[in-house]
Amino acid sequence: MPGGRRHGRRAARGGWLARLAAMAVLLSSGSVSMAAPPSGSAKLLRHGTAHDALYDVVFEGERGIAVGAFGNVLATADGGASWQVQPFPMKHLALMAVAMREGKCIAVGQTGLVYAAADCKTWKAAPSMTKSRLLAVDVTRQGLAYAVGAFGTILKSTDWGQSWAVQTVDWSGITDDGAEPHLYDIHVAEDGSVTAVGEFELVLRSSDGQQWKALHKGERSLFGLSVVEGGKKMYASGQSGALLSSADGGATWVSHKTGTGAILTGVHATAQGEVLASGINAVVLSRDGGATWSPLNSKLVRNAWYQALAASEGSGGKRRLVAVGAGGTILELDL
Repeated sequence: MPGGRRHGRRAARGGWLARLAAMAVLLSSGSVSMAAPPSGSAKLLRHGTAHDALYDVVFEGERGIAVGAFGNVLATADGGASWQVQPFPMKHLALMAVAMREGKCIAVGQTGLVYAAADCKTWKAAPSMTKSRLLAVDVTRQGLAYAVGAFGTILKSTDWGQSWAVQTVDWSGITDDGAEPHLYDIHVAEDGSVTAVGEFELVLRSSDGQQWKALHKGERSLFGLSVVEGGKKMYASGQSGALLSSADGGATWVSHKTGTGAILTGVHATAQGEVLASGINAVVLSRDGGATWSPLNSKLVRNAWYQALAASEGSGGKRRLVAVGAGGTILELDL
């Protein structure tokens, strides 16, 4: 996975290179602890080459987009059952995240690159506002978008990602010594409020992108964020098997024991209380809102990393939950 840290800036501890080193150790050791007997299963939908890593996936109904290394973009129109390689104008850098809303898409990645597509097919580069790696992006139905990434980088767009403005944050009141934390995931609510997670176990909230407050702090990095029930319930996943939940819109957070010490990079939750977290050699599942957990029973999961999770929804409420990650692999997860 792409990494690196620039010199000459105050570096937040536990950053991207440390995350990569931990991933390498876990990939070579391959063991995680279990909280309960294994449950669920995984089905291989697609497997690429060793260089085809996928870092994010998103669905809107049955349409979906997955993005990854070397400008790799895959598209599906049947809820994830089949995937096709989509032409993309850039092939030398990684796309780290993608957002889809109202049939429009935004993808972000290395060196601050941003691409927007009004039809999720024809991608056009937006003017670059940063050289920092962008690691997450989200957008509302009105086209309000935020992207976050390395060294506390936050960008805001009001036109579906065609143009962006840097949001300046005073980190001195949020982190020790004013360290600029990497931000790994973000959610933009339809009312314009923004929630971001990142290093120092930070959960941040802003109503306008300019003034930010910390809702939660800790020791571990948080990499994934999932929001359900109109924003009332939230889940965040991270280092050392971290899984946090909030039942009051993010005001307070509870830590859950997932039974694994693996890095959990992705999390997906449903209104029915199902919560799934994916990461390095591990996928863990809760059916009761995080109270109890069990590992997914599949060698496909135990031998690779899966960066992100998303679910499609077809006619009659039929859904397909997929995980994307190493080697361009896409798994269907059966809960």
